[in-house]
Amino acid sequence: MRRLMVVLALTLAARLMAQAPDPFATFFDAADPAAAMAEADKLLAGKVDFDTIYARLKQGRRYGDERRGEYALRWRSKSGPFFNNIVDVPADYDPASPIQLRVQLHGGVGRPSPNAVAPGREAPGRGANRIAGERQIYLHPSGWADAQWWDEEQVDNIFRAVDALKRKYNIDESRIYLTGISDGATGVYYMAIKAPTVWASYLPLNGSIGVLQNFQTGADGEMYGNNFVNDPLYIVNGEQDPLYPVAGVEPHIRWFRAMGVPLVFRPQAGAGHNTNWWPTERAPFEKFVHDHPRAAHPEKLSWETERVDKFNRNRWLVIDKLRRGEGPSTDPRLDDTGFFRHVLPSGRVDVTRTGNAFAANTRGVAQFTLLLSPDAVDFSKPVTVMVNGKPVATEAVKKDVAALLRWSARDNDRTMLYGAELKVTVH
Repeated sequence: MRRLMVVLALTLAARLMAQAPDPFATFFDAADPAAAMAEADKLLAGKVDFDTIYARLKQGRRYGDERRGEYALRWRSKSGPFFNNIVDVPADYDPASPIQLRVQLHGGVGRPSPNAVAPGREAPGRGANRIAGERQIYLHPSGWADAQWWDEEQVDNIFRAVDALKRKYNIDESRIYLTGISDGATGVYYMAIKAPTVWASYLPLNGSIGVLQNFQTGADGEMYGNNFVNDPLYIVNGEQDPLYPVAGVEPHIRWFRAMGVPLVFRPQAGAGHNTNWWPTERAPFEKFVHDHPRAAHPEKLSWETERVDKFNRNRWLVIDKLRRGEGPSTDPRLDDTGFFRHVLPSGRVDVTRTGNAFAANTRGVAQFTLLLSPDAVDFSKPVTVMVNGKPVATEAVKKDVAALLRWSARDNDRTMLYGAELKVTVH
């Protein structure tokens, strides 16, 4: 019966697409999440039911014949220079076929900005891609001393560019991955530890997590090593690298593995701080990417944060309120005590979903939200939640059109749709 209802909803959604005007057209044509949110409010005033909207959102927008080749996405930074994010689209891009997106972070991010030209003038380009790979869309964000990869504004820039591309091109949301070289590798580590929801995998090259350990780096926010356990890492370092040699990185690899971080480590014999190894490393690099699509609704998540206005979400888990005064984790396998400096109180949730049953262990958290997807939860049955070994909820959860549209507007993701929000208070 459930399958029949889904088929009927998809059929109705297809008929809606064929009609003119499409009631979802302005929602999908919105330039950014804020504009999409405004259009979602208009859809809420209509009479379309949850299953029809869900099927239509899963089907997604109609993709047009967009620009190919290399061009820039540009907007001004708070410090004055323009973010000059270079996009490279294959000449044979087909709007009918989902395509992979690689986001690649450059090194030398401590230099002055080269992007001070005004809009309308020739924007500075970039050099040749030292690790050119498979057929895919490439995004090369721009970073500099006042907008380093571990700055909050830079994180916003990267996600703004990714969202802009997803609204124009048929990007496979399960195959958006992040790589970078040298300082770019540090940026990859930072993104994995602070904002993981979009990414399928992380490939830091010729870099070190130890850079984020240095207080003088000025990274925004505090770092929590257990946040690495959610997605896989592919790490490459050169044996003779004067900055981040294999011998200096190996202790970090052991630490990652002790925490249960999924990773592949590829030390390069005799290599320095360069990518001379790419011709032989390209095939295993690309295989790793191919073998690790993003799981939109993984059964296990772990997340720790010191703030709830940002960097407080990992896919279907959102930390809403912190509880002050609780101590650090007592599980040494999933704790970074002694590696990162912690000044502010933080909260952490480790949660497992088995069907409609959620079991969470928390520290320093007063409230968190579980985002429930029809792809992962059976809305015809009750949802149960255990927190720290105690039952806190057993209830039927109704499909919520407002929640569905709100999170769709924000995430712009056909594979990650949420039908309800379940607020959990920790007593």
